[in-house]
Amino acid sequence: MKLENYLIEVIEGKRSGLLAKLIIVILALGAYLYRAIIVLRTKLYDIGLKKSKKLQAKVISVGNITVGGTGKTPVVELLSRRLIKDGYKVLILNRGYKGGFSGQVGLVSNEKQIFMSAKEAGDEPYMMAKSLPGIPIIVGPNRLQTGQYAIDNFDPDFIILDDGFQHLQVKRDYDIVVIDATNPFDNEYLLPRGKLREPLVNLKRAHLFLLTKVDQVNENKLKEISKRLVGFNPAAPIIKTKHRPDYLRFLGETKRKDIDLKEESVFAFSGIGNPKSFEKTLESLGATVVGKLRFEDHHSYTKEEVIEIFTLASHSGAERIITTEKDAVSIDKELVDEIIQEKIPLEVLGIRVELLDDNYKFEELISRLEV
Repeated sequence: MKLENYLIEVIEGKRSGLLAKLIIVILALGAYLYRAIIVLRTKLYDIGLKKSKKLQAKVISVGNITVGGTGKTPVVELLSRRLIKDGYKVLILNRGYKGGFSGQVGLVSNEKQIFMSAKEAGDEPYMMAKSLPGIPIIVGPNRLQTGQYAIDNFDPDFIILDDGFQHLQVKRDYDIVVIDATNPFDNEYLLPRGKLREPLVNLKRAHLFLLTKVDQVNENKLKEISKRLVGFNPAAPIIKTKHRPDYLRFLGETKRKDIDLKEESVFAFSGIGNPKSFEKTLESLGATVVGKLRFEDHHSYTKEEVIEIFTLASHSGAERIITTEKDAVSIDKELVDEIIQEKIPLEVLGIRVELLDDNYKFEELISRLEV
């Protein structure tokens, strides 16, 4: 077992024994130190010793309070498309996590073409560049620096900080915090003892909470989550959404097809923050998940791993192999060319965010941003 997987099981309470207890103590001490750093940093901004700088565009942050997959990227895409529809110039800034680009400012795409691969830009920026043609995507570690580059070169009306809730150096006009209803606050411990990026009390900075995957939890849990969010920030509206399966496509092809998974034997693999949610989505579509393989978030696939996937799928009796769009862009083209020759088809499930009974709240948000 990989060390990372073992540590995750320790954190989740699935491991016992002296070694597990010792690791928990070490992680708890690390969490106390991390809390002290976060509290001090926040305080410096509160009292004005550190200042957020204003960019000459409206800045919207779409972020989260936890590490891992909350469904943030589809939210960024939904918001971008809605603003574009009203005629605004939109630009997205992303850190470029696990991408190979090591410079300060990297142009993933402009209004006409894509300049970086998924390996260079990172899986999420590249995926957005493919699904949002016409919207420039920029990566870099310093949002103030990439933001100024965006202003100087593209003059956007709106800049969206993808994963920007913790990046306080840029003054934002609106903070949207995405909460995964299936795992809203994890074990409620800060890193590295848990997955919280900062204390829950800091949710008071949010202007709006967007709950994702609400169709995968019961009504009582949903009420409990909403009650806690109101307790942290009574002024922030709550919008409920679900991740709606949108299409299937064969890996290596762009043509989309209708979803037809009823009574199909499927092998699922993914390298995302919440693999359980992906597998549950396949089951909700009528598929029988006969096997699965999970990788770390933002994983890049090797030839050996692809061979392992097909071997396990064959042994499980799967008729089809299905993964996510995020994983699909992390498979090299050379491997894609080999995969499409295999007997078991590898397909990609596309997902989009669907607003539930809160459409008016979303439209109110758009109107507020446009003012």
